[in-house]
Amino acid sequence: MKERFGERQDLLEGYEGENNIFTASYVVTLTDLTKSKAVQDQISTYTDVVKKINSKDEVTSTLINLANGIKIVTGVILILLVIISIFIIANTIKLTVHARRKEISIMKYVGATNNFIRWPFIVEGMIIGILSSIISIVIVGFAYNFVAEKLVNAEFMQLINMSLISFSDMFSSIIFVYMLLGIGIGVLGSVISMRKYLKV
Repeated sequence: MKERFGERQDLLEGYEGENNIFTASYVVTLTDLTKSKAVQDQISTYTDVVKKINSKDEVTSTLINLANGIKIVTGVILILLVIISIFIIANTIKLTVHARRKEISIMKYVGATNNFIRWPFIVEGMIIGILSSIISIVIVGFAYNFVAEKLVNAEFMQLINMSLISFSDMFSSIIFVYMLLGIGIGVLGSVISMRKYLKV
């Protein structure tokens, strides 16, 4: 209340110590919005000390629904992008394999195993996947920081007093997932593109 009164704090003189008419208040910050109702129910059991609970249930439910919707949309987009990536990498490797099909046939006739022939192309697919992952991380990083900055300054975010995780905090997890996906997709695309040319 002193902060709100600013220069007129003198109006609150005499309301300190035993004469304090302002009850204590606590701000509870949730790390999981889905537990909001459970936390409120738990706090409300302390009837001897808790007089009132102020919460933004409508905002919370809206954010939860929004988050669930985003998860579904991003999941569908991720699956589509993985399929497209496999198709692109497979066709890229296929062009290389097709150009060297005679060499592969000769290697097969002289006794080269499928794995011996396949490995250079798998490595090529892995390199394509890693390079793609690096480019994706850079693009996502710039895009996330741009959007996060706009959201943090938005009136809605300031109203609900919510902050966003910085990209640097997620970087280690993102680089692991992207690299794993990039290498996996590259290897899978290479294997698919090689199947036809290894049958001699």
